[in-house]
Amino acid sequence: MRKLILSAILFIGMGTMAFAQQTDQKRERKTPEEKAQRLTDVLDKKLSLTADQKTKIYAINLEGIKEQKGKHVKGQKPDRSLMKAEFDKRDGQINAVLNDSQRKSYQDWKTEKMNSMKNGKKDGKKL
Repeated sequence: MRKLILSAILFIGMGTMAFAQQTDQKRERKTPEEKAQRLTDVLDKKLSLTADQKTKIYAINLEGIKEQKGKHVKGQKPDRSLMKAEFDKRDGQINAVLNDSQRKSYQDWKTEKMNSMKNGKKDGKKL
């Protein structure tokens, strides 16, 4: 009886592990266009962008994401200083498009995101 229960637990555990590995493999990578659209939508929601601002910020995000993807070599860790320089460039371009009240909200949002990343969270959820 004891062996039967242990065998059942073992098979259930193995099935759970196999299922977890399958779901990780099916995760799709987003295209640069999808990433840029998602980031632009988040900024639109936080900053109440005009239609003109939204199209300019989408173009800035798309260009930055494509640049970053083009410079990344698969299998190697990305260069942090290069990433920071690209982020600062994109950040400056976005700030140029925003008005004063939107810049303040944008800075607050960036600070909030940085704090959540330092605390080990992604999108407000614990990893």
